[in-house]
Amino acid sequence: MADRNRAKQIITEIIRIAGTVKTKAHLHKMFYFAHLWYAKREPDYLSDWPIVRMPRGPGIEGADSLLNELIAEGTIEVRTVSIGPHSATEYRTLGDEIPDSLSPEAIDAIREAVVFAKEKTAAELSEITHEYSHSWQESEDGSELNIYVDLLADDEYEEMKVRMQQNISDLRAIGEL
Repeated sequence: MADRNRAKQIITEIIRIAGTVKTKAHLHKMFYFAHLWYAKREPDYLSDWPIVRMPRGPGIEGADSLLNELIAEGTIEVRTVSIGPHSATEYRTLGDEIPDSLSPEAIDAIREAVVFAKEKTAAELSEITHEYSHSWQESEDGSELNIYVDLLADDEYEEMKVRMQQNISDLRAIGEL
């Protein structure tokens, strides 16, 4: 079972570093990018929390539930702000403590994700993930993504797909599938 507390700590740290997160789309993308930055440098995962395919890019599975828990715990607050004539939700932390369980490497990856995403629009972030996320491109809405294939260059990814198809063919030929 995925570590719910770890996912909430990462979300809290994203919001703490950002000061405020202006939309839920930004939060989703910062969570996704933090996992990728961490995986680029470390031999393990930032968290085991599922990241799923959403229409506008990778997203945090059960984000509303996690956010509601953080609100109920008094960790974050949600405010409605105006963006022109529209309303949006903005997230802020209510404290400034860094979770003890987040390593300096985890915090660095989260910081890089925040810096990368904070000043971009939600549409720009979606466009980036639509163009570069192999896992998003190959999945259907609601399915869990194997985001770590997104770290592969296009040619590496295509080569991996060819090898996988060959393995499937080989297994069928010997009757294992």
